[in-house]
Amino acid sequence: MAILKILLLALSLITPEETTWVRVNAPEGISFLFPNAPQKITKNVDGIPTVIYQTKDLACVAGVVCSDLSAKHLRMDGKMALQIYENMKAATLEMETVVLRDEMTVPYDNMLIKEIQYSITKDNHEMTYYKRFIFRDNHIYQINIGAQNRYSDLLEKEREIFFNSVTFTDKEKTNNQK
Repeated sequence: MAILKILLLALSLITPEETTWVRVNAPEGISFLFPNAPQKITKNVDGIPTVIYQTKDLACVAGVVCSDLSAKHLRMDGKMALQIYENMKAATLEMETVVLRDEMTVPYDNMLIKEIQYSITKDNHEMTYYKRFIFRDNHIYQINIGAQNRYSDLLEKEREIFFNSVTFTDKEKTNNQK
């Protein structure tokens, strides 16, 4: 029993703010910071090669989804990007308890970046998520971070670090450096 009390005391001294951020230089043309080492999953979704990076710390969950539309031989223009964004937003918001809280366009050179904030109730806990849809060349990147509302201060801090850490790389240079 004493060991259990010591363990619980030690765990209570660890704060989520002590997270060590890790830079992920993904070969999919994007680089970002994660609150710790990511899990990487490769999938093929409707003929579209997709790589998912995901992680979590004591309070937040974060993910980056990289989809390469080159295999579909589509020419991504502004109109098509907006149509795809509307479909992806609708798919995100179709769950029963989801409520859209905010939607905005993030200014960035030569890219369409849309951001939504939404809440969802899971297991009697309200969660808040921020999700950015980034359209660059023939790639769609979805970056998201969320946490239970009781961790909203920490979510805001981690969101700023995570979203502001995103940079884009030239895929050919990245692949040649391996």
